[in-house]
Amino acid sequence: MVYLVKIRELCERKGVTMKQAASDLGMTEQSLHKIIKGNSTKIDTLIAISNYFDVDPAYFFDSSTNEGKEYISVSKAELYGLIKKVLAYSINGFGIVNLKWDTKEKKFYSYFDVLNKQYSPTEEDLENISSLLETKIDVTSKTTPKDVSKLLMTKDEFDFTSSSYYSIKKMEVQEELQNLSSFMGKHNIPITKSIEKDIQELKDQIKYYESKSIIGANK
Repeated sequence: MVYLVKIRELCERKGVTMKQAASDLGMTEQSLHKIIKGNSTKIDTLIAISNYFDVDPAYFFDSSTNEGKEYISVSKAELYGLIKKVLAYSINGFGIVNLKWDTKEKKFYSYFDVLNKQYSPTEEDLENISSLLETKIDVTSKTTPKDVSKLLMTKDEFDFTSSSYYSIKKMEVQEELQNLSSFMGKHNIPITKSIEKDIQELKDQIKYYESKSIIGANK
């Protein structure tokens, strides 16, 4: 939870009035009071406030004081880059499972694993993505989640993540088919029309995933 009420404490520490702080931040005193009262603001505004008071943005996400705690200082570009990466990878079927901060390089190292289902951004998500890209995303009836992910990553990243996702899904279905065949053979189960249909559906899935697992196949 964010605690923007700390802005008052920071004003006292800096020796400035709320009116002066608001003016220095390029807003009205009323706007600053509104941020504190509503306990909500945009990420770029939070970063500007943090820079003004010389504290890390993480300072506002802890109800206690900054004393005795260590925080990392993340640039706006690095933070936005991480958010875009998480969104793009989710659309391509990968969820973040681990996140580490390299204090020397001052950058995030993120680790992803395959999701059961690819993520489809909502209308609200698209507005947030537009804000990150600082450009309006034009959505039509033909726009797909993949089109959005292409805006968030390079072509090489898109090709790699898309192909990797389908390659993993293909292996999962292959294992499912193998287990089914082994079970039927072990228990001498005859192949009925219903079972034959299930087997064919698995084979069709494998064929589909195989076609998508080729680099450059996902346009």
